[in-house]
Amino acid sequence: MNLPSKKQIQKAGKALKKNATGQEYENAMQVLSQWRALHTYPINTFQALLRRKAKKYKNPIIAQRLKRTPSIITKLQRFPNMDLSRMQDIGGLRVIVGGIDDVYHLHKSLMGGKHEPLLPPNDYIKQPKADGYRSLHQVFRYHNSDNPELNDLFVELQIRTKLQHAWATAVETLGIVEKSSLKTGGGSDEIKRFFKLASALFSYHEKQPILAELAGVDAQAIKQELQEIEKRLQIFSKLQGIIITAKQIETNNTSSDYYLMELDSDKGAVNLIAFTKSQMTQAQTLYKAREMDTKDTPNIEVVLIAAGDLKQVKKAYPNYFLDTQDFIKRLNKICATIPNKQTRQAMSELDAGKGTKFDNIDDLMADLSEKPF
Repeated sequence: MNLPSKKQIQKAGKALKKNATGQEYENAMQVLSQWRALHTYPINTFQALLRRKAKKYKNPIIAQRLKRTPSIITKLQRFPNMDLSRMQDIGGLRVIVGGIDDVYHLHKSLMGGKHEPLLPPNDYIKQPKADGYRSLHQVFRYHNSDNPELNDLFVELQIRTKLQHAWATAVETLGIVEKSSLKTGGGSDEIKRFFKLASALFSYHEKQPILAELAGVDAQAIKQELQEIEKRLQIFSKLQGIIITAKQIETNNTSSDYYLMELDSDKGAVNLIAFTKSQMTQAQTLYKAREMDTKDTPNIEVVLIAAGDLKQVKKAYPNYFLDTQDFIKRLNKICATIPNKQTRQAMSELDAGKGTKFDNIDDLMADLSEKPF
């Protein structure tokens, strides 16, 4: 097992942080590739653990990934004191469950094992990020008596609901389309405002705290502003026009242990190369090579993931298939349950016993749910 020293890892991080070129960049990438590859072992262990723990939940989605080099470099540059050797999310896992209770029950079941949780977790459900992001993040310090040289590697686990996943997917997808990383603060103020408003409506629906910027704002007012922005920017049209169909997916296998996934957002196509567990070294080598080949091509995104068959991959990482249908469907449905001014007036009249065109509140809400966004 090829382990770079802590000093080598720190040196590589500093080189990548300053956008080194030439031989210095190649040396840094070699060390990063070795360091990142080591995280395969702990995330494989955790995925097996999660699959056992998640059996009690309805249709959970479990996936793992090794952090992309552009994301690592961006994080090094955004946080001046960030040390590559201590970065906690190089090896990441994601579990998507049905509801809020499932998130916290699953998290609780993972406490007390041999892998040390770094507490407290980052609970972005109870306290959403300023941009509206919501999920529960728990970092674990890995422990393996058979391979003690891997002890103290970090693994980050994200546990989120399907609603929270739909929101995060839409943010990443529109960022890819607009060639601006919304998740790291890029993009126009109006688009960022739209996603804050959507996050707030999703929080209301899940009966959870909303982001501080919108705390106390009436749901109907949030809905109205969101609809005005959507109509002005045609966000749904942008998202609906780019979904990658089966004809645009090239793959050598629809069921394997790992996939090297490459998205070309300009062509609207995805290439998947499947690998077995015994081919992990080849997968790591190709991952590094493709990242170096495409580092100056912003429309190309490369990532090495594991999530089961192709169907599960698409559910876990719909942003790489530019698929935001679930987000649009859920947002429309939630907006349809929030009464506008006229509907609230009709509800008041019903409560007061005054005549309206509706005989009861059920008829009123049924009429409301049939109206388009």
